Amino acid sequence: MIIKCPECGHQVSDRAKTCPSCGIDIAGKITRCPDCGEYIFKDDRECPNCHCSINAFAEPQPVAQPLPALQERPAAQQEPQQDAPQPKPKKSRKAIWSAVIVALILALTTVFLGIYFVQKTQMQNELRSYENAMMSTEPAVLQNFLDMYIDAPIAHRDSIKAHLEVLKKIDRDWDNARISDSKKKLQLFIERNPENIHVREAQLLIDSLDFVEAKRLNSMNSFQKYMEEHEQGYYYDEARSEYDRLEDEARQARLKAEQDSIEAARAAEAEAQE
Repeated sequence: MIIKCPECGHQVSDRAKTCPSCGIDIAGKITRCPDCGEYIFKDDRECPNCHCSINAFAEPQPVAQPLPALQERPAAQQEPQQDAPQPKPKKSRKAIWSAVIVALILALTTVFLGIYFVQKTQMQNELRSYENAMMSTEPAVLQNFLDMYIDAPIAHRDSIKAHLEVLKKIDRDWDNARISDSKKKLQLFIERNPENIHVREAQLLIDSLDFVEAKRLNSMNSFQKYMEEHEQGYYYDEARSEYDRLEDEARQARLKAEQDSIEAARAAEAEAQE
């Protein structure tokens, strides 16, 4: 028989396995509404067309026969009784000690890490101070390193001490050269310590000594020598002035000598004519 598909409304045989249009199952899955006669699905509780309840026309169900008295089931098949809530077990001493040990390990790790970073910072500071001190020419800087870093590596302290002794010896050499008023010792100090802070002072002392010597000789040659050796000297202008003065005096002396010579020649000529 050709019926209308309850799902999509297309024509389909009531013996077709599925609707060729929508694919829903047909054979054995449909029935007719007892109220309006439309084909509906057997599983429907209400007719989609007339909305009548299908359960009202359903066949009466057989009355269930009373069951025989239940026999007592074996203990194994009885419903297990729910156990009363048990108190939570207390932590064992082993668990407590484990937690204490873990906390102690974490605390010690934190302490050791703190000590490590502090020591690392101190080592870095000590290394920078050591490098600065080794490049310094001031004995006070090196002595300050020895006072501050008592626990510095022995190699660093020995190097600083050796460098400090060298600087102290240079200072002693400078004191000796400075108070000696010896140009030779001052020049020797400059040659041995060209980068020392006292080199400029030594050069000024040599400049002064050479000018004093030029004035002692008080000659054009001595002032000429000073000006040649100290073109940027502190007393250069004074030396030039003295040189010009002596040169003028020499010129005046030459002129006077020439004049005296001329007068003497004239006198001799006049005397000869007489």
